[in-house]
Amino acid sequence: MKLRSIFFFALLPLVLYLAYLLFYFPIHGEIHLSNDIGRDFLLLQELDQKKIVLIGPRSNTEGLFHGPLWTYMNYPAYVISNGDPVTAAWFWAILGIVFLLTTFFIVRKLFGILPAIAASLLLSVRLIPHINSVFSPEAMFFFVPFFLFTITRYIESKKAIFLAFHLITGAIFVQLNIGVGILFLLMSSFLSIGFIIKNKLWKHLLAFLVVPLFLSNFIAFDIRHDFRMLKAILNLGNSSDFIIPFKDWIQDRLNNTVSIQLLSDTTNLLLFVYAVFALVVVATIMRIKNDAKVRTVYLVLLFYYFGYMVLSFFNKGIMLYHYIHLLIPLTTIWFVSFLKGPYKIVFAIVVFIVFLLNFNFSLQWVSSTQDSIVGKSRDSWTALKNVANSITDAEKGKEFGYFVFSPDSYAYQQRYAMIYAFKKSNAKAFEYVKKPITYVIASPPPENDPYMTYVWWVRNQVKISSISLATKKFPGGYTTEKFNLNKEEQKVPFDNNIKLGISFR
Repeated sequence: MKLRSIFFFALLPLVLYLAYLLFYFPIHGEIHLSNDIGRDFLLLQELDQKKIVLIGPRSNTEGLFHGPLWTYMNYPAYVISNGDPVTAAWFWAILGIVFLLTTFFIVRKLFGILPAIAASLLLSVRLIPHINSVFSPEAMFFFVPFFLFTITRYIESKKAIFLAFHLITGAIFVQLNIGVGILFLLMSSFLSIGFIIKNKLWKHLLAFLVVPLFLSNFIAFDIRHDFRMLKAILNLGNSSDFIIPFKDWIQDRLNNTVSIQLLSDTTNLLLFVYAVFALVVVATIMRIKNDAKVRTVYLVLLFYYFGYMVLSFFNKGIMLYHYIHLLIPLTTIWFVSFLKGPYKIVFAIVVFIVFLLNFNFSLQWVSSTQDSIVGKSRDSWTALKNVANSITDAEKGKEFGYFVFSPDSYAYQQRYAMIYAFKKSNAKAFEYVKKPITYVIASPPPENDPYMTYVWWVRNQVKISSISLATKKFPGGYTTEKFNLNKEEQKVPFDNNIKLGISFR
């Protein structure tokens, strides 16, 4: 048996185990139903009703919305499963496998078989803690390798088809994460137009026509709403006020740049992180200087990585995780590329250490999540489903109304969990309606404010002043209050402001 075949055969158990970890939570019927994921399921419900939507979830910036692409991507799983969140988790895990396979072929094309294997293994252990809770901005992660591959191939081949595919991928970025996507599309426009001018490839400018085509939903939405999003984009970066102290802002940018997103946890490993960063930068400079065959791809990696970090000054606060999550495929490809070339022995050792550290983190994450979150956390699908099933079992087909409370007012994940679970069990449940039997389903208060409970909300906003028939506590901190309301109490109108939807639809 050839040495390469033996190597592949030896890797098979590890590959199968990593695949099992990626599917671990959907196999066990669980999903991390965070606020963002709950909102995405409400958007899927909206799409199921309207069939055509122009925008997706609102972004962190006032007046801006992400596109609906992620909603459309998830819609087939939503329809097939009648809205079951666990089926969506299966879809995300399958999408993760597809991503790893396509990344393997892209990296093999760029650098060879060993870097391709290393990239897939490193990215798989980074996916494990996140694949059970993917929302729109994080989905950019899956498209980064193709984004890098197409611009590299365009510069090397001067074929317009690669530029067109690259710009389409940039438009996909905007659909998934409008703020970050615009930055990458601007960088790509600057790079490719400069390349076109330098090489007098004027016809290639026609490739830019794909951008308005693939962003036409935003254009139509803005025309209908007095250019709401365009005004918000033009206002970005106008304020010079920092959300955090300037010193902390600088430190945040420095840490995120130097870390090159290779480790899941850098606690007590700062010296190692700085050493790896220095090693990667020096090796990159040497490869650019000494090897013309790989010069283009390394210049592309440097351009997008450091270019994005420089442009991040528009954000006056810390860089939230989903602002840098998409850089992981970029830096991983950059890192493993040195497994081919003069420094492969040194980098083989470093890559192995990084893989072990991230693999250990993923194992600990799965173990701690199983112990402390599954069925026990406020964001556990199992915990929320048990709350709904308890009410359904108690009412045995009788009508009831219900109101869902969350300290953040929106209650996205709690609302969707009740809507789905009650519908699946054919319960005669009516949200935001007072019936003779009415339930209040309350989320726990935040840890830093234990007094922010549902009690005031029930009396002053739901307008229920009677004493509950029964109170029941659940894992995850949830509480249900059951009320028996007479006709007069049912007629008392609740504060309509508690009927918060998914914002400016």
